[in-house]
Amino acid sequence: MDPRPPTPDHRLGPHPLTEEGIAALLDRYAFGDACLRRVALDQEYGPRAARGRLAGLVIDARVVGEDLRWEPVYLELHDVRRFRIDESVGFSWVLYDPPRFTRFDGLLQVDLCAERFGSLRPESAAEVFEGSELVFEAAGGTWSALHPWEG
Repeated sequence: MDPRPPTPDHRLGPHPLTEEGIAALLDRYAFGDACLRRVALDQEYGPRAARGRLAGLVIDARVVGEDLRWEPVYLELHDVRRFRIDESVGFSWVLYDPPRFTRFDGLLQVDLCAERFGSLRPESAAEVFEGSELVFEAAGGTWSALHPWEG
């Protein structure tokens, strides 16, 4: 039995993490002081393992234009090739800047510690991973707004 509360149902989405979908995500939410609430990794095995490894990230972020109310955002990354999750300082991960989404070699990199680049853009996937403490590389993914957490 899993003692954690279940992830809430989707309220809005899922939207693909394409250029348009990422723009919509970054327009909807203010990620400054957002908190990464949950990281779930799931690996399928056997002949029906078409999706590969999945990563589900739940981030509490503020909705722009709605008195900045908090809303859980769910990023689901498909066919995760590699990831890096270093231990956070303190009790949780706080995001100071919006996630940085890049594409190199046909793969999507989602860097949740993008403030280290400032206004610069990384030049390779290796550079994205070198200094980040919380980063994922996947074939693709989606984002959704979730209903508020219960309890």
